Amino acid sequence: MQQDDIWGMAWHYLLLAAVAVGGLGSVIPDIQRYVVEQNGWFSARQFGEIYALAQVIPGPNVMIVTMLGWLVASWQGALLVTIALFTPGSILAAIAIRAGFHNPEARLALAVRKGLAPMVIGLSMSTAWIMFSTISDEWHGVLITLATVALVLRTRLNPLWLIGAGAALGMLGVV
Repeated sequence: MQQDDIWGMAWHYLLLAAVAVGGLGSVIPDIQRYVVEQNGWFSARQFGEIYALAQVIPGPNVMIVTMLGWLVASWQGALLVTIALFTPGSILAAIAIRAGFHNPEARLALAVRKGLAPMVIGLSMSTAWIMFSTISDEWHGVLITLATVALVLRTRLNPLWLIGAGAALGMLGVV
């Protein structure tokens, strides 16, 4: 990978982090588009596997960006894209706190929460669709996904059991 690619990736993530309303999950579709479709660094399936691994690793859910940076450009890529990811949120959080968002009943705070909630839900659903599309060509992946959704919606089963079951199915070669 060329040095320009590392800086381009960092710049792209910096811009995404500035608009990642509701967390990084809201911009996963664009991250997938950038690394899979635009740059061809990974296949859609590889991206889905990296995303799944990043979700089960202890720590923040944003580890996927660090992992992608590492895989594309070693430790320099991991460091640079992680800094790029955390900079906008840190600055915006400082500004929000300074502007009085520590009072959750303030009119501006209420307006922001009411206006952003539907958008965050829509962006989260688009992330789910992108992740689902990485396995949609394999019937057993689709079946496992639908079964997981049904279990989550209809039971109070701890999601850790579902993650463990998915890992076991993967080790058995089912997926």
